[in-house]
Amino acid sequence: MKWFLVILSLLLFVGLIFAFQIPLLIDFDLKILLFFEDIRTPFFDQFFTIITEIGSIRVLFPLCIGVSLYLVYKRCFLELVCLWTLFWGSRWLNFLLKEWVQRDRPSLHPLVEIKDYSFPSGHSMNSIAVLGFLFYLFMTTFKPKSNWKLFWILVTGITIFLIVISRLYLGVHYPTDVLAGLSLGYLLLVSLLYLFRVIRNKWLADSS
Repeated sequence: MKWFLVILSLLLFVGLIFAFQIPLLIDFDLKILLFFEDIRTPFFDQFFTIITEIGSIRVLFPLCIGVSLYLVYKRCFLELVCLWTLFWGSRWLNFLLKEWVQRDRPSLHPLVEIKDYSFPSGHSMNSIAVLGFLFYLFMTTFKPKSNWKLFWILVTGITIFLIVISRLYLGVHYPTDVLAGLSLGYLLLVSLLYLFRVIRNKWLADSS
């Protein structure tokens, strides 16, 4: 199942890079954005403005700093390196892709003004990569009981989902932007987790 999702994510991302400008997808993007414009209310305006901050560097950076202090205390240096590799790697890759694709932001009626390019969504990409890795660290470090596992899966999944929706609601990304960001962020997360396990297992084998 995991490799199916990896292949699907890769195909989705590559396909969107070369196909987001076709009329069918442009029409899809506009219809979704207009739908979110139609359901805007003052409450949801404020709610999604707050939610979108969770996926920003202003929240994720201090969160990763706090986790890093704990990892240093526990001498989990491999986890520490992986965390910051994923944090900065996803951001730099997102920046490079935006500069390469150079897709302008939606210009319908955005609730916030953003000056950089749109494709792929950095919030979507960084959220699934960083929050996904933090979720993995939490589950492997604290090992919550089985009846709590579903709760934390839902909390993480709903948080990422709401961050993604917030970008559409605020009118700062097209749906194809967030789909590309999610797929690439997932690929980065899975790739790093694979490397992490390989290196950790090698260390354990060498030390035994």
